[in-house]
Amino acid sequence: MSLESLNLELFSLLNMPEHASVLMQHFAIFIAHDLVYIMIAIFALLWLRGNNGTKTLLVKAFIFTVIALSISEIASYILNTPRPFVMHVGHTLIEHDATGSFPSNHMTIFSSIAFAYYFSVRRDIGKFLLAVAWLVAWSRIYVGVHFPIDMVGGFMIALVVNLIGLPLWFKYSEKLMSWILSLHHFLFKPLISKNIIK
Repeated sequence: MSLESLNLELFSLLNMPEHASVLMQHFAIFIAHDLVYIMIAIFALLWLRGNNGTKTLLVKAFIFTVIALSISEIASYILNTPRPFVMHVGHTLIEHDATGSFPSNHMTIFSSIAFAYYFSVRRDIGKFLLAVAWLVAWSRIYVGVHFPIDMVGGFMIALVVNLIGLPLWFKYSEKLMSWILSLHHFLFKPLISKNIIK
């Protein structure tokens, strides 16, 4: 079986079936479309209320994710592979622009954040976030906007960026965080003094 055939076969297994329950459809849409915004809100709250260790991991995750997402966007633009609904394959539950399908930006984002935590002292959180990333991968296939191979692509980009970036992070993170935390305390000094944020 060729890679293309395997990709289509897996898509047919994971995409929404003909008589899917309404509950499952809403769950998949929530994970595929809305979860990323909830994660952003949680991370914003963690930044405002978390200690320096928490902030350090957030900065690491942010930097690695921006790099990985930039690579993903460039690859998607250059390769411009069609999405399932463009090929009239499977069922589609959410609207999406007909941009390049490979690799998945959502998978790149969630995987990069997960790896940033996995390759740290908070590996437990990283393991949980990797599970979340694959749940997102399933949902994006289920709602018909991605193929399985798109998820593998996003996952691999995130992994490579984290592995290559880790030595550089160890080398420069202390100076970088010193500057970022100094700026944070300068900008939010009144709120920090009142213990509204940390």
